[in-house]
Amino acid sequence: MQNTDRTWAEIHLDRLAHNYHLLRKHTPSDCRFLAPVKANAYGHGAVTVSHTLADLGCDYLAVACLPEALELREAGITLPILVFGYTNPKDASILVENHLTQAVFSREQAEALSLALKGTEYTLSVHLELDTGMGRLGFPCRGALCAPADALIAMKLPHLHIQGIFTHFAVADMDEDDYTRAQFETFIKAIDWLEQESGQIIPLRHSANSGGALRLPETHQNMIRPGLALYGVSPNPELIETNLRPVMELKTRIIQVRDFVEGESISYGRTYKTTSTEKIAVLPIGYADGLPRILSGKMNMLLQGETLPQVGRICMDMCMLNVSTLKKVSIGDVVTVFGQDGSNSQSVHTLATLAETIPYELLTRVAPRVPRITFP
Repeated sequence: MQNTDRTWAEIHLDRLAHNYHLLRKHTPSDCRFLAPVKANAYGHGAVTVSHTLADLGCDYLAVACLPEALELREAGITLPILVFGYTNPKDASILVENHLTQAVFSREQAEALSLALKGTEYTLSVHLELDTGMGRLGFPCRGALCAPADALIAMKLPHLHIQGIFTHFAVADMDEDDYTRAQFETFIKAIDWLEQESGQIIPLRHSANSGGALRLPETHQNMIRPGLALYGVSPNPELIETNLRPVMELKTRIIQVRDFVEGESISYGRTYKTTSTEKIAVLPIGYADGLPRILSGKMNMLLQGETLPQVGRICMDMCMLNVSTLKKVSIGDVVTVFGQDGSNSQSVHTLATLAETIPYELLTRVAPRVPRITFP
């Protein structure tokens, strides 16, 4: 049963399809599409999103860890899946048996995975990760060294099949194209060196995240992996204007309406006091649902197409909304946290800016107890 009695997230799969096709239009027909569905598909529901992407013709999926990958396999997802993060080498056979591909970012990790499969006929498909300027995971690949010798060693290990290679852009969604292009140039030189020294061709090459896919077509290579843009949110609205459609909308309902006189305090800490006779609605959504407490008294919500202020501190399971300007408000009325309400709308970017964070965090923070209601 789809429960909308309390708080819920609406997932619009037609918008997912729209964004997928829009991103496809930015790439050549022979360029593959890797869809990141890590962190429960950025909070949207990994299983449902993955099935939809498979139907749309997506080529590849990516997750953060082995449990996320196994969840998709158990749900019948047969697309290739890349595990971006660390997997304990003792689970190397599980990766192979479930037809999963592992990202390899160091010589130690590569050797441990290969050793774990010693004595078996198993071969694990891997994608090498190069660090070209992100300063995170990856074989270091900067400066005078065109490509790390350790990556070359990894390519020659038994039980590992090098299916792909990738890097992460640090600022592709910002106005620092020189840095991104330098990263890309380093990446290309590294691949050329590795292929020449190893005598192997690395089939898949990917570096273009949402920013790269939308802004820097020279970085597309033969596979792109846009994440945030796939879910309908521009990685930088000021720099990247798109026709993306947000896939998620967060909704809640009024559970009580009360009249307060001047000078009464609302919620913990008494940070808000009424300045006149005010009508306050209680909403069953709080920081345990993913609504950041830092937004207390800073954000608005939408009701009956109007923009109304949230007041008082956001609690674990509830918050309050000032509805004094509306003529009639009833228990059960739907309130939009972000999304569309009539002709009015509020973006997750707006809330992220107020919370001094990024849309990625707000989307992935929507708690598991908030049901995802899907629309075809």
